[in-house]
Amino acid sequence: MVVAFNNMPGDLRAPLFYAEFNAGIPAYSGLSRSIVLGRRSTGSLLQALKPRNVGGTDPNALGGRGSMLAEMLLYARRHNPTGELWVMDVGDPTGGAAATGAITVAGPATASGTVVVYLGGERYSVGVANGDSAATIAAALVATIGRGYVKFGRRMNAPVTAAVDGTTPGKVNLTAVHTGTEGNGFRIERGLDGDEIDPAGVTVTVTAMSGGAGDVDMAAALAALGSTQFDWVISPYAAASQLNAARDHFSDAGGTWGPTVGLGGHYLTILNGNVSALTTLGATRNDRHCTILGVLNHPTPLWSIVAALGGVVGFSKNLGRSLTEAIEIARPLQTIVLQGVRPAADLGDRFDLADRETLYHNGISGLTVNADGSVAIDRLFTTYQLNAYGQPDNTFISVESIAISAYVGRYMALKITSTYPRHVLRSDNPRGLQGVVTPDQARTTIIHAYTELSEVGGVVENVELFAQYLIVERSADPNRLNAYLPIDVANQLNVFASNITVNQELTAANAAQL
Repeated sequence: MVVAFNNMPGDLRAPLFYAEFNAGIPAYSGLSRSIVLGRRSTGSLLQALKPRNVGGTDPNALGGRGSMLAEMLLYARRHNPTGELWVMDVGDPTGGAAATGAITVAGPATASGTVVVYLGGERYSVGVANGDSAATIAAALVATIGRGYVKFGRRMNAPVTAAVDGTTPGKVNLTAVHTGTEGNGFRIERGLDGDEIDPAGVTVTVTAMSGGAGDVDMAAALAALGSTQFDWVISPYAAASQLNAARDHFSDAGGTWGPTVGLGGHYLTILNGNVSALTTLGATRNDRHCTILGVLNHPTPLWSIVAALGGVVGFSKNLGRSLTEAIEIARPLQTIVLQGVRPAADLGDRFDLADRETLYHNGISGLTVNADGSVAIDRLFTTYQLNAYGQPDNTFISVESIAISAYVGRYMALKITSTYPRHVLRSDNPRGLQGVVTPDQARTTIIHAYTELSEVGGVVENVELFAQYLIVERSADPNRLNAYLPIDVANQLNVFASNITVNQELTAANAAQL
């Protein structure tokens, strides 16, 4: 046995004791970042295309009051209260136009009462006195909308501005804070809580938001992330061009998942549409590094919903979890409630079982609505569906499979780089020299690491088969080891199918029937 040193001189003669200090093999720990992509408003602390750590900063200060990013940060931090969360303004679309809508009041009121409207699922109410004119009510609505709303204990501003129309005094014009197509999906609604009754003599009509134009450049936004590792990229942008930009950015061939880049990452996004529109899109996608959440007419803005989802994923699939807490990475997300998200008001817009099955077989993820009206995750998929030959392939259909794969890769990287940081590579080491690694020694290290991932972490299984088929061998390049690691990711209990056979009298004979 020969002791290896890193910094100790090899020819010292002066007495006596000398020591160098080196790190041993550490327990696994890491940093798992999520980043929220969206739009800032006036007063924001952000700069366009400059990622920034959120920490505990007020979302209104970071994103700007009334901004998409302020709401996204509010929802993301609610669902991931202590995780490493970042934010980036993606910039404004070239030549964009802001969406507009309206609330039109007719009067006067012949009795007192309350007028209630909902903007982005948030309730705005004004008191009405007997005799109030349409103009009076409209002016009160403008003032109420300007004060904003309270969510999760924080005062927020609506992502639209309100002003009384210059020609029709009873009309409130709403204009999206941001230019772009995002504002077209912002919903103006009535009657969401079911207890609203307009005062006698008053009628209220809403005009849906429309006219927003311009799509942000997602390729430029993703490129601005640079070499910083972001495990979960949370974005409300799901146009075909934007999905293609994400596909290329996270690609296994030259993108962030490429072996020489090694950043990984996953794109979480959302799209509003009916089953036909969503499945049509899903059938055209085949990206293991992208998840599209399909929804229909939720009052809550799309950007807030995907931010809530991203918060849940970032918390559960935290790739920096220590080994003893890693099991959460493999657990399915079904039944987890997205706090603050409202369900579609029309029951016909809530996807039933058949709808969700159709979505799930076309690479689209879905939500479900509980009896109390809360909205929960049902299944979360990637859009990966087919192999290179166009044949069905379920290897990477779940987010858990992607997260486990990334975790295993990082765990193995830690073990190899910590165990053999500066080693001589030989085919054998009969005297057990320090600073020497052989293929067999590396193989033993990998098997031990995989055993830990299975028996302590719970994220993989079948250790014996893994060890049997693991290959570690020297390359034709004498300075290189090649390894084949056939990992078996832990699966999720998503379906429990039972055959309940009813007997008038259970006996050994009929109980054993096939």
